[in-house]
Amino acid sequence: LVMLEQQRGGGGTRILPALQRALSLEKREGLSRIVVVATDGYIAVEKEVFDLIRENLNEANFFAFGIGKGVNRYLIEGMARAGRGEPFVGTNSEEALKAAKRFSDHIGSPLLTDIRVKFHGFDAYEVEPIPLPDLFAQRPLILFGKYRSAQGKIEVSGKTASGPYEKIIEVSPLREDEHNGALAHLWAREKIARLSDYGRVGAKVAEEVKNLGLHYHLMTQYTSFVAVDSIVRDTGEVITVKQPLPLP
Repeated sequence: LVMLEQQRGGGGTRILPALQRALSLEKREGLSRIVVVATDGYIAVEKEVFDLIRENLNEANFFAFGIGKGVNRYLIEGMARAGRGEPFVGTNSEEALKAAKRFSDHIGSPLLTDIRVKFHGFDAYEVEPIPLPDLFAQRPLILFGKYRSAQGKIEVSGKTASGPYEKIIEVSPLREDEHNGALAHLWAREKIARLSDYGRVGAKVAEEVKNLGLHYHLMTQYTSFVAVDSIVRDTGEVITVKQPLPLP
């Protein structure tokens, strides 16, 4: 803490070399390594930062703190999504203290490190995220993906404070439930959010996002819903239809 208080910032925000330097440090097996980025978020390598974080989720846990009155929330939230974490923003001293406390609680209980997930006996594809970050008490392990032929096993392994951990989840057609149709929309929403982060920095994702929005009936920056507020009866009379809205 004393060392950090003696540091002074200046110049431009060269975040990519800093993250690369942090990841180059040796990681002891079985320990949960945490990388915290504190920045106003005005940098010029957003796409490369997202790529670096996503490709190294099994090497470190990335958390982003947005600081200052004019935080680039897009970058902070994008880094949080890439790192499967939660964005923390402090525009003043009071907010910063609250965000720091929330962050401390968030990472206070690491439960499982070096996590691996394998699929046996069936075809799982378009699974995200791969690799996986550590499991914390306040951050569950969530994977989104598609599958063919629901018959086989899912193997989850990792390391706990007391030793190796392994969990086998049986997959069977008998456990399929037609009432779980919302899961497909959750997968699509997750993928749209990831693509949109890249789209804002120039990647050509418009067609893929639009197709996902149309296929899964989701609102995106390229698709929208049309609300009809009136109907015409056979008599030609126009009747206004009241649409329920949440209270402000």
